[in-house]
Amino acid sequence: MIRVIVIDDDNDIRISLKEVLTRAGFDVDVASDADEGIELLRQKKADLVITDVIMPGKDGVEAVYEIRMEFPNTKIVVISGGGNLMPKGFQPSAIATTAYLASASAIGADLTLTKPFNRQELINAVRQLTDSN
Repeated sequence: MIRVIVIDDDNDIRISLKEVLTRAGFDVDVASDADEGIELLRQKKADLVITDVIMPGKDGVEAVYEIRMEFPNTKIVVISGGGNLMPKGFQPSAIATTAYLASASAIGADLTLTKPFNRQELINAVRQLTDSN
């Protein structure tokens, strides 16, 4: 069975992602911050980590770097709440989010997803990266 660790500071997101992935047949553990998630990875060895990029304390970019250094074969998906970059809906946080996702990709994330994404996109991403069709 494919083991997944979800790292997100938002409890509702953690619960939702765990539920979706568990129903799709994955073994899922959750962590509320990067340090907890990395420690969980050390204890349970996951095939794939899904981490939010913008979190208090250690952010997702730092988490990707640490995971990649210590667990080079673990697949990593970075998620974040995007935002509208059009002038009418300009949100400064959207630019920061885009920069974080680009940084995460540059240092080793296998895939990035911008919230909101649907269940099937998430399941497909995990299956694609773990070859578990």
